[in-house]
Amino acid sequence: MRYFLLVFLFGFAILSSHFIQDAAGTSEFFVYNTKGSYNLGCELDNSCFDPYISKIDIGDIVTWMNNDDAIHVVVSGDQNYGSDELFDSGFLKMNESFSFTFNEEGNYEYFCTLHPWMSGYVSVGDVEFSETPKTVDYKTIPLILDSDFKIEEYVTGLFVPVNMEFIDNDLLVLEKNTGTVRHIKDNTLLDSPILDVEVSNYGEHGLLGITSVDNSVYLFFTEAYHDGGRALENRIYKYTWNRNELVNPVLLKKIPGFEREYLGGELVSDLEGKVYAVTGENYKIGLLQNHFENESYRHFSSVASTDEKNLRTISHSFEHLLSCSKISFQHYTTNPFGWQSEQPNLSENPFELNIFNIFGNLDSCFRQFSYENFSNGHWKDTSTIIQVEPKGKYAAIGIRNSFGLAVDPQTGFLWDTENGPDVYDEINLVEKKFNSGWAIIQGPSNGKSLPEIPEYSDYRYSEPEFSWELPVGVTAIEFPNSKDFVKYKDFLFVADTNNGIIYKFKLDESRTKFEFNSPHLQDNVLNMLKDSSGNEPMDEIMFAKNLGLISDMKFGPDGALYVISLMEGKIYKISS
Repeated sequence: MRYFLLVFLFGFAILSSHFIQDAAGTSEFFVYNTKGSYNLGCELDNSCFDPYISKIDIGDIVTWMNNDDAIHVVVSGDQNYGSDELFDSGFLKMNESFSFTFNEEGNYEYFCTLHPWMSGYVSVGDVEFSETPKTVDYKTIPLILDSDFKIEEYVTGLFVPVNMEFIDNDLLVLEKNTGTVRHIKDNTLLDSPILDVEVSNYGEHGLLGITSVDNSVYLFFTEAYHDGGRALENRIYKYTWNRNELVNPVLLKKIPGFEREYLGGELVSDLEGKVYAVTGENYKIGLLQNHFENESYRHFSSVASTDEKNLRTISHSFEHLLSCSKISFQHYTTNPFGWQSEQPNLSENPFELNIFNIFGNLDSCFRQFSYENFSNGHWKDTSTIIQVEPKGKYAAIGIRNSFGLAVDPQTGFLWDTENGPDVYDEINLVEKKFNSGWAIIQGPSNGKSLPEIPEYSDYRYSEPEFSWELPVGVTAIEFPNSKDFVKYKDFLFVADTNNGIIYKFKLDESRTKFEFNSPHLQDNVLNMLKDSSGNEPMDEIMFAKNLGLISDMKFGPDGALYVISLMEGKIYKISS
């Protein structure tokens, strides 16, 4: 599962001591994250991990603990060269920990794969601690694999930049976590933001998407409560651009956004000026994700019931959605259809429970979850591509999580990128009434078929135009459309976050399919890095690499390609 623009919170509870010693003399050392280390900045004073250096004896244990409700990964190695495969925690979820016993003397560096700026050391034995110099090596230098092009840093000093839009010669850049829109004018980043909105920045929340039609600018962001920054919901606003400010906001759309991940957020305008937005699954399961036959969710809209079957399915739904609440429900040992709660005001008779009364005692996200988002047996506006303006029907359903929308300037066809859970990231041609297949189909269908959804029976599945079997965190998607890139006028560019790669895909004559030379790509799936002869089929489709965590790319009015590197807080410029 990729968490590209995902800037996760991972705060650890600080214990009174960093180590515990057992009777045998073996010590266990604890390492925690500082609050807010999911954001860039803690690396400047080595405060991402506490302690930054753990000095231990041979045979001692180091334990990394997650006492928060976000995800973190600890692996041995460094940010430049990657893991050395000595240890790998995997995803550490809420209340999970990872321990490793160090049996050999030496200095060991580790880092977070989700937030690579976070690093620390374990020094084992009597060796003198020596920190690995933080040097830039050839593996991290941005490279263009076409000698006709060059790359340079265009702007630096941005804070978690996630998306951008050119309006004439002005460039507007979104800073995800702060909710600020930055203005680049005459190739200079202006000091003051042109807009500052209050956003929730938890996980994938934040200021996410931007597009424009003439002097109208559309923003997609997770609006927050004013008393603490909690997520209210995702919203799409329309602003007027007066060349200096974004003014006259008009609310166009409310979209579920209570969970921290799988929100989508990308916006695009087509050749006719229609505006589209993509939404992720938002951890919500319903009709628009081909789940309509699951009674556990169909019956969730019941206000009250004395029917054991309905109570059982409601209970199942509660279990699925407990991550939204601070309340923990436990099954009665004598009654499988009821719940026990720490809340004192809840009835102990499961057959007297009123669903909305329960919600009234729970966290506000549960209340919003019930009242605002569950309607007619399915989740509204999740897993979709929505026509925002003018308001229209869903352009697509069955989307898992997408961070890229693009319109072919020659055909007007809509394309998207889509991330799978742990396999099969996709590029899709979004035909009218497209069903992407989530969650039944991921990547190629391999003979799987989708049930016909009654209300959406005219939505049809079609295969991805390309899939990565091994996830890459696919994000930005753009059609070269400038004099600088005339040699690529029949290509599609796509970027990823895991490798910092810009891929190039040759379009066929119809501009609906891709053409490949490598036999390993002609099934439209990249499922190997090297063949038996050592050839790398990915080389055929690589245009650039080592650009960091790419969150967006756009062609500017000057014909150059501009690329956002989120982690580095900069924009690269690629030109001929």
